[in-house]
Amino acid sequence: MNEGVWVIFFSALVLLSFAFFAFLFWIGWRMTLRSQAVSPYTGVPLRRTSEVSYYSAERILKFLYDFHQYDNRIFKLRRAAFCRETGRIFQDCITLFDTIKVDWTFLRKRYPGNWVSWGSLNREQQEAIRQAHSSLNGFQIQDSSPHPSPRAIESEHAYSKPGPLYVDLETKILLGWKVVPETEFEVLIVQKPVEPPPI
Repeated sequence: MNEGVWVIFFSALVLLSFAFFAFLFWIGWRMTLRSQAVSPYTGVPLRRTSEVSYYSAERILKFLYDFHQYDNRIFKLRRAAFCRETGRIFQDCITLFDTIKVDWTFLRKRYPGNWVSWGSLNREQQEAIRQAHSSLNGFQIQDSSPHPSPRAIESEHAYSKPGPLYVDLETKILLGWKVVPETEFEVLIVQKPVEPPPI
């Protein structure tokens, strides 16, 4: 081999070595991110919903299907994660890099609104919300944080079953956790006020 061929060979070897180590670094970084994703409520590491049993997956999808609503449509379980302590499922939180990313913006990502805790509403406000909806069945209206900010929830309320209910006072739309029947899981459900009959 002449000198030019050796230079090309050596350069290619260096580039391949660099690419290999960059790949190893990326894999390590991705695995680190995967292990850092925790539930906003409990701080416990999240698990992928693709790991749940076939029976539970079927119950979850059927529960959502029975709503027949665009705002509560079926989502891809392989792109969701859940909290082991509470069973709450966070949808669409698997990133393009196959990592789990969940923070308190998950509420607005689920449905836009200025969300406050149900427990922070006074009696008149709660009654106005009740009057705007046909039913609040399945939502948490007994054990709710008195702090308006969802992220200010105390541990005794964070573990309540079902999870917290949130309200947008301007639109009177509800966003709250509901238990999927026959499972330990919960999903975040949107409920809009009942529209008044046309005059």
